[in-house]
Amino acid sequence: MNTSKIYKLQKQYRLHKYQKMINNGDAWRSSREIGEKCKSLLESGACLLPTVEQRINIFSVVPSRYQVAKGGVGSLEHSRKYWSDTWNMSVLLGKEFQNKYVETYL
Repeated sequence: MNTSKIYKLQKQYRLHKYQKMINNGDAWRSSREIGEKCKSLLESGACLLPTVEQRINIFSVVPSRYQVAKGGVGSLEHSRKYWSDTWNMSVLLGKEFQNKYVETYL
């Protein structure tokens, strides 16, 4: 599984906006809630780090996916493992169904 396939799955499960914010650094300059959501998605493997490091401020740098350990949080291998597990996709599908139900009926 390559990044194109992962990005396609992210779009299918509506996570692409978070990946875009991680890639351009907006995730860390936005609200605390968005930053925490992006961090959670990185930790799970649903999202991965960008190809280049992001300098947030003079003291903070978010590494690139090539600067973390193979299989570590934010790496391509970590994301591959997440997206290869069908359970994770069924959980995302359930959340999407729940969100649509709430929007439609409430």
